[in-house]
Amino acid sequence: MMRMDVGSHVTHNAGRFPDKTALIQNDRNVSYAELDRVSNRIANAIRATGASSGDRIAMVMHSTIDWVEAFVGIIKSGCVAVPLNYRLMAHEIAALVADSGAGIVFVSSDLVGLTSEVSGIDTQVVFDTADRDGFLADASSEPCGVEIDRAWTKVIIYTGGTTGPSKGVMLSHENVFWNTLHEVIDTRMHEDDNTMLLTPLHHAAALNCWLLPHLYLGATATIVPKYDPALAIATIEKHKVTNAFTPPSMARDIFNHPDAAKADLSSFQRWYVGGANLSRRDRNRMHDLIPGVEIFFQYGLSEAGVIVTVLKEKDYERAPQGSIGRAFLNFDVKIFREDLSDAERGEVGEIAVRGPSVMKGYHNKPDATAKTFHEGWLRTGDMGSMDENGFVQFHDRLKDMVKTGGLNVYSQEVEQALLKHASVREAAILGFPSEKWGEEVVAVIVCQDGCSEDAAELIAFAKTELAGYKVPKRIVFLGYGEIPINDSGKIAKKELRARLVPDKEVEDV
Repeated sequence: MMRMDVGSHVTHNAGRFPDKTALIQNDRNVSYAELDRVSNRIANAIRATGASSGDRIAMVMHSTIDWVEAFVGIIKSGCVAVPLNYRLMAHEIAALVADSGAGIVFVSSDLVGLTSEVSGIDTQVVFDTADRDGFLADASSEPCGVEIDRAWTKVIIYTGGTTGPSKGVMLSHENVFWNTLHEVIDTRMHEDDNTMLLTPLHHAAALNCWLLPHLYLGATATIVPKYDPALAIATIEKHKVTNAFTPPSMARDIFNHPDAAKADLSSFQRWYVGGANLSRRDRNRMHDLIPGVEIFFQYGLSEAGVIVTVLKEKDYERAPQGSIGRAFLNFDVKIFREDLSDAERGEVGEIAVRGPSVMKGYHNKPDATAKTFHEGWLRTGDMGSMDENGFVQFHDRLKDMVKTGGLNVYSQEVEQALLKHASVREAAILGFPSEKWGEEVVAVIVCQDGCSEDAAELIAFAKTELAGYKVPKRIVFLGYGEIPINDSGKIAKKELRARLVPDKEVEDV
């Protein structure tokens, strides 16, 4: 019988090579045999509380080996893992715990304050203290005997809430397993890999696309609990890391860091990137840093379980500029017009996807689920187009598109153009209200170190790359530390817009 849950993957690999390292964090290594035993104890302790299959368990924990052990134990118990973002406020955590219906909360000791407003739960375990020892005191390290049904919900991932209240994405064991297979087959993962996890595990990408495929293969995952470019570079060198995911902003942090050129990064074979624009200049810098590295540019969303398309190294030159690649194996992609009819090739519309890893739906939100699907297709809320060779171009989030003078301006296109300028490190395009145009295009720019903030020069450059109506009407210069970047390494445009208050210096051109 095909194993579709991570618990059975860990057990299977503990039998194949018990002493092989499954997890690394700093100087701590955990073998597959140890991970199997500890997760069995956690599963048995969960069942001893009276929890039943399908019950939800919330996780308010840092990305550590403890996190992985807890997650695998939850899955083995037949319960549903609900990993939560520890950067939220206490009242937001309380609301999500209540929405999920979790009866148990696992929490890191320095995050206990975040659960102070949680009510109605039966058990809270502080996972990096003696509290965990007490919870596991009488728990057997033998399997707990729960047979996992592939259709059961495995995890509820809460969306960022950028377009409204957070929604709980329900992914089954089968959904997540298909995403695992897609990553393994389409991006060349193998059992000798050692992936480096730089983004938090409560995000669907780090969990579903890198941790779980490597545990399925019997490979190794090296966890960096708090991202730092110098630490990332040192970790590749020390632990002979073979692959990692970074958003483009993190990639720039790494190849711009003075330690990068001095380190031995020869073990690094594959660089996964997604979440924002990756310019040709940045790709070249990545290849210059690590000759021969394969870059896989990926697009996805939590609701799709996660990854939908991939631009492979071999396809980069033949794909249209700005392409997010072609559909993963066993995935279908098409473009909807506004009336939900099928768009022609090359026509811009809403990206829709269909495949075995697409979510079951939103937890407790049947109306929102119904609105997100159309005749079995998941509507992504992203604007794109597809050419005759199946290459998809991402144009913008629907909510980020700027409508100026009755014309659509896709922020991604303008950002890609500005990032070609040698002085630009980061670029974000926003639409600001305008009496004349309805909205006007505003560029928020972070300059490369040592470069001057010259709005006129940037505007002149943009005019050589873009149609006139797409050229920013205003430029805002910020320092890198002033740009709000979320845990996935993406610029948080909602927060950025809120920060740009009227008295902020804005250069009009």
